[in-house]
Amino acid sequence: MDTVTPAVLRQSPDDGSAAFAPYGTHVPSLDTYDYVEEEWIATGEEDGHSYATTVLVRRPRDWARFSGTVIAEPLHVHGIAPIWIYTGPYILRSGHAWVEITAQKTTLDLHVKASNAQRYESLHIEGPDSADFDMNANLGNREASKFFFSELRRRNRAASTILAQVGAALRSPEGPFADTEVGQVVLAGHSQTGWVTTTYVDSAHDVQRLAGGAPVYDGFFPSGFPLAPFHDVDVPVVQVMSDGDVSVPTYSFVPGHEGRQYRRDDSDKPGDRFRLYELAGIPHMGTRQAPYNDVSLWKATFPDDDVTFGPKMNSLPHFELFNMGLHHLVEWVANGTVPPRADRLEVGEDGYFALDEHGNTKGGVRSVQLDVPHSAYRANPTNPDGTPSYLTIGSEKPFDPPKLRELYGSSSTYVERFDSRLDELVAGGWLLAEDADDMRSEARQIEIP
Repeated sequence: MDTVTPAVLRQSPDDGSAAFAPYGTHVPSLDTYDYVEEEWIATGEEDGHSYATTVLVRRPRDWARFSGTVIAEPLHVHGIAPIWIYTGPYILRSGHAWVEITAQKTTLDLHVKASNAQRYESLHIEGPDSADFDMNANLGNREASKFFFSELRRRNRAASTILAQVGAALRSPEGPFADTEVGQVVLAGHSQTGWVTTTYVDSAHDVQRLAGGAPVYDGFFPSGFPLAPFHDVDVPVVQVMSDGDVSVPTYSFVPGHEGRQYRRDDSDKPGDRFRLYELAGIPHMGTRQAPYNDVSLWKATFPDDDVTFGPKMNSLPHFELFNMGLHHLVEWVANGTVPPRADRLEVGEDGYFALDEHGNTKGGVRSVQLDVPHSAYRANPTNPDGTPSYLTIGSEKPFDPPKLRELYGSSSTYVERFDSRLDELVAGGWLLAEDADDMRSEARQIEIP
């Protein structure tokens, strides 16, 4: 075990230019929640090499509103921050702080430095040149996928050390939280940064520790990237897998991890606190809200794929279920509140997930729209043979009026059943009460003639 030397954090000087922020993170408005955004520069040493990179902090302006929880997220290889995109409203309304750490060389070079060459000229992370790195590899091709992730690992080998050193610095008496007390810091990532988070757990969590042996991060939220199962991690882990992440039983983003190997039993043991939440019907990324709910956007994004997208994008509550999962992790870490356990998604004889009489996935973490359905939901586009595609977005097909009348008789009956099931899910901890009103409004838009 090594004692981590914290990175040095200094606030970026104001040169009049705009700081880089991950793409797609301009909503919700920080002003609405009276939050401030600050850019800091982290410097340190990794394996004998110096580094200098960015750390973006969003926190309550009034420290009295700060919950004590910091959600740390590595910058994704595509320059985005999925955890913020999905759970930003939850983070803001809860008074948590959010910290984006540019820990990967590819993200620093291809996004941060490229956004403002003059502002970020002095920043650097040791590793191969990023100019020739192709971020648009065909991950449906086994060999392309294997090469893509081996290159990511090679080019971004410093990431776990940087995450450890910056994570340690967030607790220091200097830096972004010098005027308050940090209670807990959790590391979260989705998709490619779910892999970064998992890599940190596997390679750095037990090795790089604070003085006295305490962990740098008090909990982990790895989502959307199935690898080997977690075992014997001495802080809570809440792992979220959407239906669409693992719908294809023989596919894995990383060759060698096919067959849903990530699956394991939940545990409350002190040295192995673990929850797995498999989200029924939910795609890899949420398409409930604009601009992601536009079918034409996805057809243009994947013009060469022979798959069926429509007629509508999947509108299941992806973001809201991520809010729920992250909240359970925070409460487990901060207050010792043990989260509920969920059933696993049911697997059919063919290896694909089993479907109910309406064509919806059985088992797993449920949403009210699946249990009181008005549509058939898919977590992936459909291949010509009817099987799920590996693509990461889903669709839905509304029931026709005769089926709706057969199921519910009238709109009022539908709303009654919807509200009743919604109340059960909130009471069971499967949806946050703050997210329920939007669901109720949606139900009242369903017309049964």
